[in-house]
Amino acid sequence: MNHRFNEVSTELLDCISCLNPANNFSKFNADKLIRLAEIYAEDFTKADRLLLTFDLPRFLMNIRRSEEFNGCQDVSTLARLMVQTNKHTSFQLVYRLIELALILPMATAPVE
Repeated sequence: MNHRFNEVSTELLDCISCLNPANNFSKFNADKLIRLAEIYAEDFTKADRLLLTFDLPRFLMNIRRSEEFNGCQDVSTLARLMVQTNKHTSFQLVYRLIELALILPMATAPVE
């Protein structure tokens, strides 16, 4: 993978993979998601990044307890379910990370 992507792209993919809801969010890593917010500092203020340190663990606990999210296997389904259950308003910063995760791979894909 390192031959096709530069270091920043590899880090982005690593951070984005932490939002994968498969296996009850087994790859969830709050530190890497905060790093994603740091990389996109224009989309997240310092205050937003501080709030994420509290919101990310609450989000994970809340989602794992919600039956609607059982069996959720991909980020796009996670985003859809968050809107359907109105959790996108309770966890706005987390939802912004999810939106970035859905948009970034397309926006940063190299044209060959």
